[in-house]
Amino acid sequence: PYNAATITGNSWTIGPGVAPKADLYAVRVFGCVGSTDVTVEAIEWAVDNDMDVINMSLGSSFGSKDDPSAVASTNAAKAGVVVVISAGNSGPNQYISGSPGSADGAITVAANDSIESTPGAALALNTGSTITVQNSNGATFSNGTSYPVVVLRNADGTVSLGCNPAEYAAAGVAGKLVVSQRGTCARVARAVFAQQAGAAAAAMIDSSTNLPPFEGPITGNPDTGEQYTVTIPFFGVRGLASTATSDGAKLAAAASATATNTQLVNPNFKGFASFSSGGPRTGDSSLKPDVTAPGVSIVSTGSGTGNGPATNSGTSMAAPHVAGVAALTRQARPNWKVADINSAIVNSSDPTQVLGHRISRGGTGFVQPAKSTIAQVVVHEDDERFSVALNFGLEEMQRDFVGTKTIKLRNRGNTAASFNVAQARPAGSPHSVSLSRSAVTVPAHGSAEVDVTLNVAVATAGASNGAGLSFREVAGIVQFSPTSATDNAGVTLRMPYYLVPRALSDVSTKIGKLRGRNPSTLATVTNRHGAIAGDADFYAWGLSDRKDPGRVSNDVRAVGVQSFPFGSVADPNRQLLIFAVNTYDRWSNASTNEFDINVDVDGDGIDDYFVVGVDQGAVQTGTFNGRMGAFVFSARTPGASIAFFATAPTGSSTALLPVLSSQLCRANEPCLSAANPRITYTAVAFDLQNGGVDVVRGSAKYNVWASAISQGGFATVAPGATDALNVIAVNRAEWKLTPAKGLMVVTLDNKSGKDEAQLIEVDFDRDHGD
Repeated sequence: PYNAATITGNSWTIGPGVAPKADLYAVRVFGCVGSTDVTVEAIEWAVDNDMDVINMSLGSSFGSKDDPSAVASTNAAKAGVVVVISAGNSGPNQYISGSPGSADGAITVAANDSIESTPGAALALNTGSTITVQNSNGATFSNGTSYPVVVLRNADGTVSLGCNPAEYAAAGVAGKLVVSQRGTCARVARAVFAQQAGAAAAAMIDSSTNLPPFEGPITGNPDTGEQYTVTIPFFGVRGLASTATSDGAKLAAAASATATNTQLVNPNFKGFASFSSGGPRTGDSSLKPDVTAPGVSIVSTGSGTGNGPATNSGTSMAAPHVAGVAALTRQARPNWKVADINSAIVNSSDPTQVLGHRISRGGTGFVQPAKSTIAQVVVHEDDERFSVALNFGLEEMQRDFVGTKTIKLRNRGNTAASFNVAQARPAGSPHSVSLSRSAVTVPAHGSAEVDVTLNVAVATAGASNGAGLSFREVAGIVQFSPTSATDNAGVTLRMPYYLVPRALSDVSTKIGKLRGRNPSTLATVTNRHGAIAGDADFYAWGLSDRKDPGRVSNDVRAVGVQSFPFGSVADPNRQLLIFAVNTYDRWSNASTNEFDINVDVDGDGIDDYFVVGVDQGAVQTGTFNGRMGAFVFSARTPGASIAFFATAPTGSSTALLPVLSSQLCRANEPCLSAANPRITYTAVAFDLQNGGVDVVRGSAKYNVWASAISQGGFATVAPGATDALNVIAVNRAEWKLTPAKGLMVVTLDNKSGKDEAQLIEVDFDRDHGD
């Protein structure tokens, strides 16, 4: 029998799980590799076959509420099925939480790290330094074991991802410690490939400054389904490999390493897993994920192993914990609506149990099954809808924000329940919350209401283009604390509130009449009605395009460029170019798009290089991370270079793509230089979320070392102030060769859309100098 004596009287290799007596039905939607397009059909099967709970450990990044699988999930909840979905494994950047976890009707789950300590190793390198690494599979080795080090490298010398087994044989890894970098393929695939090639140990440099997840025993390659037991050590190393002072870079520079066993105390115990995807939801900025559960190094049954375990990490491991909680809660409350069960699970979760808790990363906190199954009161914004948070959305603000929403408490029990009501855990931009009552009693089988008014001062909400392009949010919890141990069985209830504020400037530029043989004038910049200071950043305006039907964030309105010297004065051949791309409609996260600037540097009408604004993680690791990079690709040879991230704030419509002139110059290829300074460029934009291509009309010319029109000017203007210090001049001779449409003045804190990039046509009488 399964009872308390069974648990305490036995040693468990594989724990019994959250709901060990649940009947499980596995509905396969994936093949051996790749994605799936039958998720909706599987959801419908679950509804048709009277499932009580759906667990979906799957998803795609940047989920919106109207994604088909999200709509199907909400419809399943309306039909009476509790739907639990993983948030995604794309990391902490905003708006990257996935679909179908973006569904209104789903409980979306973030992952935290429940591992208190892990086996480790001290690697003494022949270079004289010692690094501490994780023994990620807990393999046995003798203290003092010395390993020759071999690093898998790409053609450009960077550390390889190690996803091709042929690399290991080619590198001669037999008897050595083989080093690769995390990304694209399954982490443990590297250990499998290394051992199959005869390596004595493998090491993976993490794609962050943290250690990678602890793997536990490795029994196969999840990418291929191959069963294979790894016995060599698989060391996890802190990154980044590209940072010279990191542990990863130190190991990659070593010729040998001597290992000594140690134990690592996990500094992130109870903290968010590094991979857990950040919210809020793409499109409407509603709060997602909803709750948090264990998702690092989770030991469960290993299919095909007999009675062996499998250890995996991911929000795909966190979601089943909550699915188990949903089964227990449904069993305890068989007559409750799905909306009530969802609320009971989300309301009773505990933020104090998550280290470094952040509402837009992990919802109300760590799931509490013992509490969700006994609570008799639930809280909603509207008890007829799935509303487990007070969502105020994204607000472009020119004045202080004031918004009111109502929380409804519904008592499903036979006794009244009384609570004290208070704001808890305020975070983000400064704000205040006013509550219509500080205490409330909910009668048996009755309801009560509490009005919540959120106040955010525009002056302190923060600029979207602030230092580090910091994401601005307003978050907190309305907490209902039982007045006694018998009220609501002593269970505290929590309802989060959430707003994404975007304080606005009102920067506008006017220029005087251009006069003279090489005409010049002053640009006057005002911020007449702005709530915050704003910047005027001057570009040579090159391209413009008409608005396409519908609202898509890759619909390009205009493109401009600026350039100026970069680096030492002794290097006159090096310029910094920045392409500005302005769209008609805002994005939530710019990485849902790709912006390509096609550049011809030798004037033969054929594109030589491509400046591409695209998700940095997608290009360099094969996994989206929600941070746009500015890459340069060649039309002739493979590979890409990146010197800078793009400047592309969330909730915005303008991306700035900085590249160096030296990136547009490869050996034995056309070369941009001071001796060959002119470019011709065109633009194309791609919607990576919904599909669709926007080919911008026409082409533009530009002299990178001597622009035909003044650009690169910059003014910061306080609210109500004026700046008239920027001189705008036209070089008539260069204008004949590389004319511009005029000036493009970018202000990232203006209202999204056309107001972020003011287009000023420049015209003058070329014959008479007027």
